[in-house]
Amino acid sequence: MIDDVRKYCKENIWIWAALGAFLLWLAMGIVSARLNVSSILANAFTASFLALMAFGQMLVVTSGRGAIDLSIPGVLTFSAFVSMSIINGENKNVFLAIVVVLAIGILVGFLNSVLVIYLKLPAIIATMSMNYILTTASLLINKNFSVFTIAPVLKGLLRTKIMGIYLMIYLIILVGIGFWFLMNRTTYGKSLLAMGQNITAARLAGINVVKVEMLTYIFCSILAAISGILISARVGSAILGMGNDYTLETVASIVVGGTLISGGKANVPGTLVGCLFLGLIVTCMQIMGFSVGAQNIAKGALIVIVLVIGADQRGSKKIKN
Repeated sequence: MIDDVRKYCKENIWIWAALGAFLLWLAMGIVSARLNVSSILANAFTASFLALMAFGQMLVVTSGRGAIDLSIPGVLTFSAFVSMSIINGENKNVFLAIVVVLAIGILVGFLNSVLVIYLKLPAIIATMSMNYILTTASLLINKNFSVFTIAPVLKGLLRTKIMGIYLMIYLIILVGIGFWFLMNRTTYGKSLLAMGQNITAARLAGINVVKVEMLTYIFCSILAAISGILISARVGSAILGMGNDYTLETVASIVVGGTLISGGKANVPGTLVGCLFLGLIVTCMQIMGFSVGAQNIAKGALIVIVLVIGADQRGSKKIKN
């Protein structure tokens, strides 16, 4: 029985993230003398925005060959500026903004995939270049940007609670269920996992790897673009650099959640837990007065630790086999 539990925990790293999240919540509650459910729900609300982008990063990383999408911050920031400019605080403009932002996400994802698939650029280089382009575009828009009013419908989406729980938390859980189904019950998901494990074998097995990889980058950019609308509505405006922290955080959350950085394995529930765990760590560091630099160092160290643990596990499996 004990051996089975140990084996399960080794194969599911996200369990440690879940335990860590619980202990962090417990510690914060004891220190502040405010141990209640509302505190963890507040952190879950914040983590829901990260989770939306983390799912996209999870897809890209799962595709294998060390792929990471570094254009997420640029897509988020540029979409925030565009959506805020179009909506201008009016409900009637929200639909048009969503359509335009989705088009931006599709176009950026398509261009990223072209650079990676056809021009053979490493994913990190291709998406980093795209991020620079989008950052420059946001800088140009910012010169004449003066919108600081949020559409009431977006305010309602972010502030609405059902049985004391933010609507956004329910929505991100539904999105998580959708991604679990995508990865485990669809041809696309199974093809992506196979491609991440061995792209040559996947191609020989008849999988259209070009189509799968292209869809992967498009999905990631769409999620980052939608996040731009939501996060700008949350903070009350579009701000230069508002997406900068999310590259490291999306990678950290999925790695902590059990997605292999080398590709070929994704963990949707683990991604949700990883986002909550990371959010609680940031909250704890903010309470303790840590600087932004110190927070980034801690998150970077966390990634390294989990990668080392994951490498040990893969090495032990190879030895057994």
